[in-house]
Amino acid sequence: MADNKQLILDALRYEMLSSRDIAKRTGISQPTVSRVLKTLPVLKLGGGRSTVFALLTQPEALPLYQVDEGGKLLLLGSLYRRLDGASVLVYADGYQAYDSLPFYLYDVLPAGFLGAITLKKIIQIDSSLNTRSDSWSHAQVVHYLTHYGADLTGNLVLGNQMAERVSELNFAQISRIDYSQITAQIKASPQVFGSSIAGEQPKFTVYNDAHHLIVKYSPLLSEKNPVAQRHRDLLICEHLALESLREAGIPAAKSSLFMDDRVYLEIARFDRIGEFGRKGMVSLRALDAEYVGKNSNWVEIAQSLLSQKIISQQSFEQVEIAYAFGQLIANTDMHLGNFSFYMDGINIGEATPIYDMLPMAYMPRQGELMNPEWQTPRFIPVSENARNIAQEIAERFWESVGKQSDISDEFKELVC
Repeated sequence: MADNKQLILDALRYEMLSSRDIAKRTGISQPTVSRVLKTLPVLKLGGGRSTVFALLTQPEALPLYQVDEGGKLLLLGSLYRRLDGASVLVYADGYQAYDSLPFYLYDVLPAGFLGAITLKKIIQIDSSLNTRSDSWSHAQVVHYLTHYGADLTGNLVLGNQMAERVSELNFAQISRIDYSQITAQIKASPQVFGSSIAGEQPKFTVYNDAHHLIVKYSPLLSEKNPVAQRHRDLLICEHLALESLREAGIPAAKSSLFMDDRVYLEIARFDRIGEFGRKGMVSLRALDAEYVGKNSNWVEIAQSLLSQKIISQQSFEQVEIAYAFGQLIANTDMHLGNFSFYMDGINIGEATPIYDMLPMAYMPRQGELMNPEWQTPRFIPVSENARNIAQEIAERFWESVGKQSDISDEFKELVC
């Protein structure tokens, strides 16, 4: 019996198998396999001839919830960890197996400017984590999600503790007159307005009684130096780029400029609906890691996702236009985290509005101006139609830059 048990454990260690397959691999009779399976920490999946067994690290599952657009928590499924580090999500009418944790959970880990702020606060009280979220173990990822995952990007919530916390959330109503105080608090005590929103641009998140916003901000207007001015110019350019796309009928994040002690760029979060509603989303980076593995440009990865029928033709065309537009306005920071798709449960939906779109080639680095002699790329790997659409939008964008009175003459001379 002991030998049979070990043989079956070895067979299930790295994959899920039916009792028939276990019998074939081990040479043990099916009746004996069935008896031994009842003594093991296994999960029975499927039904009939398609039934398979997964070997678990522990029998308890973590509930995975989604917050719908009305703010209601809905149970999406139960997440089990397998012995080999893989996982399986069991839901009402089936299951989905993953080689590691579900790929979409890695998308919500803290990163960038606000992610660093968040982690600095956490590690002061929690030695289980460190500031390198990109190198966390599976256990650390789960620990973060089940202890600090009540208000992350998208709409997924892991564990009952976080679900309870979501149901208790209330958001202070912040208006524009509070922005200068917030930026001063961030400088003095960064943890005050921590968040998991990614990106290196200084920013904070607020709820203004109508929308959840990401608010990016420039150096103080009183800072009269070329580097500070360039940051202000580029924040305005980001707003103009998004507006140019929207005016052309291309989905892009809604943004507004507010001039006070700094330039503030307000961007409406498209993963939030009203005060409590949410929408799921997943980045091209996570989809590439799960389905493609190329770590290349947006279009090449999207083409592979389209061929696998993971994304739609409409979404692919939006990727093409966005990528071409970025190339034409000198956006040198179109990494895979800067394009996303909505999620409906664990299903991939249409592309989200375009975001983080600006002429990053001119962003100062290490306190020095970047003034490249930018030339329009002769080749962009998109369809002729996408290139033509993007070209028209880019031309209107640069025209709007030239007409914008709040952009410095020095930057206009450089780019227009």
